[in-house]
Amino acid sequence: MKRLLRYTGLILAILAAGVLTWTWSGTALAAQADGQEKATPAKEYQALSKEFQTAAAAFWQATTAEETNKIVARVDKLPLQILELVEKNPSEPFALEALIQVVSQEYWLNAHTSHPGWGKESRQARAIALILRDHLQSDKLGEACRRIHYGFRQECEPFLRTVFEKSPHRDVRGLACLALAQFLPSRIEKLDLLPDQPELARRYELLYGKDYLEALRRQDRASVIREAEALYEQAIEKYGDVKLPYEGTVSETATRELYEIRYLSVGKDAPDIEGVDQEGQQFKLSDYRGKVVLLYFWSEF
Repeated sequence: MKRLLRYTGLILAILAAGVLTWTWSGTALAAQADGQEKATPAKEYQALSKEFQTAAAAFWQATTAEETNKIVARVDKLPLQILELVEKNPSEPFALEALIQVVSQEYWLNAHTSHPGWGKESRQARAIALILRDHLQSDKLGEACRRIHYGFRQECEPFLRTVFEKSPHRDVRGLACLALAQFLPSRIEKLDLLPDQPELARRYELLYGKDYLEALRRQDRASVIREAEALYEQAIEKYGDVKLPYEGTVSETATRELYEIRYLSVGKDAPDIEGVDQEGQQFKLSDYRGKVVLLYFWSEF
């Protein structure tokens, strides 16, 4: 049954389904009384986050270029939608998590697809700026440091330095110290790949800018590595007991990676090892000094 009551300038329609709709001067305002939940910024963010997760999973299952392109086109819109949602609701509890999600989404696009990026309109750069502006005092910035240290953009380094220097939380400073130590040599390693991969070099210029790449090439490599080593040492000494988000401590990771830089980097003398060759003869790696050696490690389960 439907009842209709008329008032001056106002029509109130009561439907049997329980949905109330007010119309005032031609403008519809909906109030639902049928048990449906009202949309909130938090629910909107959850929906956008879930959409990315679904799209990323579908990306690896795609079998045609057409399918892949459709997925990338959809993911392309998500970071900006999340950014705009956060900018409208900067005080919502989900804001920091959402900005970290934007950082990850752009990294995912750059690392796994041929997406051309947004250049100076980078969503990641915009998210990093908002994190520094609104969340520098947060005790939850460790995850942002972890995600950002995988990046390459010029905004990543100043972000990690700022968090390391200014965060009021010891655990966050420890995670930022470790992340900065990881970021500096990792960026050099990525840069080293470009001369032998012209297509990748062109993509990096498109994503990050030619001037930025040229500035990185002018850096003194030895100085960068020395700073990374000093940061690892500081992480071990001052923040060694800080727990990492998933497993282990800052000290465990920093000790392992510092060893790799000092003894396992390209150009370093390989540590001597002993073993038995396939003929059952005992040998040392140093027995082959001066010769070209291929080390092939394998195991059986």
